[in-house]
Amino acid sequence: MGWIAADASTLVALPPARYGEGSFSGTHTMSNDQPTGQRRWRSGLKHGFAWLDDGLSWFERSALVTCILAMAAISVANVISRNTLGSSIQFAHDVTQILLVIVTFMGIGIGAREARHIRVSAIHDLLPKSARKVLLIVVSLTTSLLLFALAGYGWDYAKSTQRSCRVLPDQVELLGLTIPVGSMPMSVAVVIVLAALILAGHGVRMIHHHGGRLLYRLGPIMRPLALGAGLIAGFLVAAWLFGAFLELVGNREGRCRITSSTGFPVYLVHMLVPLGFMLGAIQFALAAIRNMISPDNYLSWYRRDEYLAAEQAGMSETQASRVEATEERDHG
Repeated sequence: MGWIAADASTLVALPPARYGEGSFSGTHTMSNDQPTGQRRWRSGLKHGFAWLDDGLSWFERSALVTCILAMAAISVANVISRNTLGSSIQFAHDVTQILLVIVTFMGIGIGAREARHIRVSAIHDLLPKSARKVLLIVVSLTTSLLLFALAGYGWDYAKSTQRSCRVLPDQVELLGLTIPVGSMPMSVAVVIVLAALILAGHGVRMIHHHGGRLLYRLGPIMRPLALGAGLIAGFLVAAWLFGAFLELVGNREGRCRITSSTGFPVYLVHMLVPLGFMLGAIQFALAAIRNMISPDNYLSWYRRDEYLAAEQAGMSETQASRVEATEERDHG
């Protein structure tokens, strides 16, 4: 039983977690001829970046699933209300627009991770393996820099629409410490947001993993009850978080440009754009790093070059056919 995941246009089955399962989706075992220190730092890098990529993957897919299901529910409810009650739901248009922005720009990271973006590979296909690796590194790095630049431009635009509007308080008391949220540098805020997304993704992964094992152990009577209780608990936690966010929005300060029906500050919607560009840039940077530290060619952190994989699969089939022919000749 797997979570359902979505990109901007399709729903797909969420793959099992790659971190902590002893597999890096096609990673070749390092040769024993390499020095021990070199094997250790390569293994450490792979585990660290795989943990980062896995957390972002679970968060992005869960967010996309939630947003697409919410869009479907609101759209259906709006149609039913219009045809039965004669009036549309007041907030339906604004909420679906916000959800569409989230799905569109959150899909950048998933598209890069799954290597579903458009690639012009005419030159790539004509090059040998080593030259393909160099080309993949250069293309991944330049694409990552481009997306980081677009994220910067998107952030500047979001700040220009913010005006004097402020949602977060100047400071927050946490465990006896005073955190200056309002005057926090942007670099620190980006690191905190990225760490929060990764940890949230791993939280979803752990719930999925341990919850699935628990449901498997339960009997046919207790299993639906436990699943219903878990869904209710998750809904209550989501409702509490959403209520806390709405309280922050309701207590905003300054001059704000807001949406017509929900009163939601527009600049918060615009800030989703640089976040999506940043997640896509991270994926292309991870692809470049993976090609630098791995012997094979990779289109993303865990997805290998399909041309190389096809060549190796063809070689394996050829070797298998040769073995079969040899066995038939020996038996004959």
